[in-house]
Amino acid sequence: MNTSLLIRNAQTVDEKRIDVFVKDGVIVQIGEVGSLSSTAEVEIDASGMVLLPGLFDVHAHLCQPGGEDKERISTATAAALHGGITGLMAMPDTAPVMDNAAQITTFMEICRTDAQVEVIPSGCLTKGSEGEEQASYDSLRAKGVRFITDGDRAPDNMLLLYRAMQYASNLNLTFALRGDVPALTAKATMHPGTTSYYLGLTGAPACAEEIGMEAIIRLSAETGNALHVQTVSTSGSVDILRRCKSESASLSAEVALHHLIFTHEDVGRYDTNYKTVPPLRDRADVDALIDAVNDGVIDCIVSDHTPCTAFSKLQDFITAPQGMIGLDTYLPAIYHYLVSTGKMSWATVVRACSESPRRLMGLAPIDLADGQPANFVLFNPAAQTEVTPQSLRSRASNTPFLGKTLKGKVELVAFGDKVCLF
Repeated sequence: MNTSLLIRNAQTVDEKRIDVFVKDGVIVQIGEVGSLSSTAEVEIDASGMVLLPGLFDVHAHLCQPGGEDKERISTATAAALHGGITGLMAMPDTAPVMDNAAQITTFMEICRTDAQVEVIPSGCLTKGSEGEEQASYDSLRAKGVRFITDGDRAPDNMLLLYRAMQYASNLNLTFALRGDVPALTAKATMHPGTTSYYLGLTGAPACAEEIGMEAIIRLSAETGNALHVQTVSTSGSVDILRRCKSESASLSAEVALHHLIFTHEDVGRYDTNYKTVPPLRDRADVDALIDAVNDGVIDCIVSDHTPCTAFSKLQDFITAPQGMIGLDTYLPAIYHYLVSTGKMSWATVVRACSESPRRLMGLAPIDLADGQPANFVLFNPAAQTEVTPQSLRSRASNTPFLGKTLKGKVELVAFGDKVCLF
């Protein structure tokens, strides 16, 4: 729907005060406060609110086709808008998985009719995401795929990965992989520590991630392929990245938002909403990860949005699936736990949640200027976000924020000719 919109007295990340006039999905004019006299169908007094470029998430599980009991593209992208996200990369773990051109075509046809934000698919590393045989990278690249990954499954066949990277070295693909040694973590359910000991659960050692990360970085350097390290969770991994990124311009990394907020102690008495892969770690790891985002060693903060059915999360901790949803609460959680506490600046949020993800996807940064397409978020730090089953746009509700109130609220998202008021 084409709507004219006038926002008055908004604060930018660099603390300027501006008025913004948008019509037909385009920023017509940005000016000093009080300088715009245009009339609009929707006018908002944004005093005290922050204007941010639309955010981009490079790690989300959308489940459709095949997993509609957990999530749909329509509901996931509605949740993304609710969390301030206007673009995302979908993991390929649909059913069937996105390991060929036909499945990418099917997925994108659904997105064309149902998606409310920009969605870019990733493609599988191996056929069926089974870790046994290389997928058809040529056909995936021809469909616009830029990232190759088996999602949360870490590669355990190093020879296959080495040959796959050799084969893809001239296709301009990025391998998105998680550091892990599956033999060390196959039966683990959480981080080893006082909580796992108390609960009688097997722990996934930090060294498994760090050894696995060293291996995939070495393979990437040997073959000349770009590597994006997924869901970094330990301080030791940060040390590895800090050392290796100084030697490679084609190495990037992400951290899931929940690894910047929670620790293994939050599992409490077997709360399956805190069961993730990799598992939640120690407070020292959380602090190291936040520092790494602030200084750019970690490029992106991702949602790792992983919907699960209510029944599956009601199972015992060992049996229950891993993951939590993160799109609906993305920006409010960042503000509540990181910005309002002084652990992270708005400038860092924009870099890690908009500029760097778009750069990795080969997209231009969002330019909030006259004549540019509208793609921005209006965030109100003085408001609150109550997380209830009714407030969630996602089809799933497996989030530890359920029943809690977060500081701040996404008031508006303008994305092309779409204007969403919340």
